[in-house]
Amino acid sequence: MPDASKLQTYQRQPLVVSEAVPQQLSVRSKPLTASIVSATAEIHKLTAFVNSLVPEPGMLAPSFFLASLLPPSCRPCVVVVSQGHRIAGLLYGRERLVAGIPTGIVLGDDTLGTMVVARPEEIESVMQCAVETLLKHKAALRFRVGPQRLAFLRAESAKANAENHFYPEVHHAHLELPRTYDEFLAKVRRPTRHNLCRYRRRSELAGNEFCPDQTFTDFCAVAERLFPKAAYPRPKWQFQQSLAMIEATPSRLLIGLRRRGGDWISVAGGWSVGDRAFLVLQLNDPTCARESVSLVLRSYLIEQLINRGIRELVFWTGTSAPLSFYTTPREEFTVYIDSRSHPWRLIRLACVALAKLAPVIFGNWLRWEAPDSNGKLTA
Repeated sequence: MPDASKLQTYQRQPLVVSEAVPQQLSVRSKPLTASIVSATAEIHKLTAFVNSLVPEPGMLAPSFFLASLLPPSCRPCVVVVSQGHRIAGLLYGRERLVAGIPTGIVLGDDTLGTMVVARPEEIESVMQCAVETLLKHKAALRFRVGPQRLAFLRAESAKANAENHFYPEVHHAHLELPRTYDEFLAKVRRPTRHNLCRYRRRSELAGNEFCPDQTFTDFCAVAERLFPKAAYPRPKWQFQQSLAMIEATPSRLLIGLRRRGGDWISVAGGWSVGDRAFLVLQLNDPTCARESVSLVLRSYLIEQLINRGIRELVFWTGTSAPLSFYTTPREEFTVYIDSRSHPWRLIRLACVALAKLAPVIFGNWLRWEAPDSNGKLTA
């Protein structure tokens, strides 16, 4: 299970910055104010506001945002936009830490529409106020956005006299689902269809059992046993982050495949929101590689989702072949906005140098740095 104590460690110094911004919402007359909040307790208090806008907030919930953080490499940086005593909206961000020290780099991800929470008619004003505030108090922004946000971020960068660059980047993989599983099999290529049917039939003949639902406690216990011997190992922090995000969602997807004797050979976890499902974790026993248990479990998952009326399966951070051949690419960009100040340039140079000397410690910071024309990371 994720270690909550680590999350609290780097939040003992809460950050709250407030200021008035000369921006108005179209339906109100009072100026907006913006507060930058990093204390976990204060962020949890925003739950009532989010619930008032979205009855089933899912990935918009403050608890999900906190679960998605990567301690100790980030701390919360949430911009709360208010108008008088009324909260108008908020922008979820996280500030990059290097060896526990804030860098002034704020990361935001809007590729799934979960960065800004506000009424539809107020989203643009809330985002403008929040970005203006971040550009005044932070050294750099790293936002993953769709193409519709590029013009806005360029304009805000120009007003703040900041450098800005953007680069295409695909973060998640989106698989559209038809109305029946037979339709899905019909639209994939013949080799994929053959493997989906053949390996699933072999699994059933061997007595393997598909389990369409588990309790979260049981799922975590199985995942902890499979994690050390996973066919494609991932960092421990990423594994804990995945479990934390799944725990923070009410509509969980917890499935698995086990032997006749009860030994688990594959598990997968995620959640659903509306007619979309998200798969964030799958662990397979490497001794079963020749049985393609990963593909077998995904065939069951896809059939289950289609029967539930789910119309899209999102593979968190992407997926591999053969299903990657059938995902629909989304146009996404990572936007880099940097202060032109001399101190910030020196800090960037120092961080790049440290990342080269100690990539294990400082590599996460470099991962969000802007590439040059050759695709290399530079200061």
